Amino acid sequence: MKTIRASDLGPQIESLCLEVSTVLPQDVLEALSRARENESSESAQKVIDLIVQNAGVARELGVPLCQDTGVFTIFFTLGGDVCLEGDLEGEAARAVARASARGALRPSVVAGPVDGRVNTMDNTPPLVEVDVAFGGQSTLAVMAKGGGCENASRLSMLPAGAGWPGVLRFVRDVAAEVGARTCPPLVLGVGIGGSFDRAPKLAKKALLEPLDRENPDPVTAAREREIIDEVNRLGFGPGALGGTVTCIGARIASAPCHMATLPVAVSVSCHSLRRKVIPI
Repeated sequence: MKTIRASDLGPQIESLCLEVSTVLPQDVLEALSRARENESSESAQKVIDLIVQNAGVARELGVPLCQDTGVFTIFFTLGGDVCLEGDLEGEAARAVARASARGALRPSVVAGPVDGRVNTMDNTPPLVEVDVAFGGQSTLAVMAKGGGCENASRLSMLPAGAGWPGVLRFVRDVAAEVGARTCPPLVLGVGIGGSFDRAPKLAKKALLEPLDRENPDPVTAAREREIIDEVNRLGFGPGALGGTVTCIGARIASAPCHMATLPVAVSVSCHSLRRKVIPI
């Protein structure tokens, strides 16, 4: 059995935190390029040009893509015949603190969410999620999400018989409610099934999936395209200035659920989809 030490993951987490904060992934840049080609509004095209220009400056100078550097989520997936040794939460917290200092990342985390709300000053603690992929590959991923996107994310326990039309309607309604104030064009992660607490995790993990690779399940792939088309009909456009492209990507993750439930969660990301997955 292979052993992965948490102490060995710390430097990799630190590096990933800095990278996702300053480098917009290539698949997102390509999605923005396609969006510009499909965008009918000249002012919206200029917004996309500014987004891409901002990404270029951030990468060249090593500065944050956005002033809201967000809260970091660390996803660690254990593959088959692999065990984790050590304190991953502690190593992750120390890595985030080092990255925040090195990258001059705005401290965004407060302790005591109801009483006090005192800033921890180093973006700690991060959120840490550990999964097991039996027979799969061990991976490490980091995602940074700002307050605007988190405030826009939603969960609903739909009637069991709502089916896909109900899911699509809910996703569209969420986008209609928040789309203009969450820095469109958007990327939407949709979690379907599981339970009240599982669906939001599925939705957030769905955002880790690349935008340049079609879902291998043809039904899910068609539904992801349907979400994009439906949200684009809202007409918010880039920068909410009106236009053709409000959504540049949608990814769905699902899990079995109780026969009396249909949990659906939408994890909203702005055009600055800050995430990266690496094999371990």
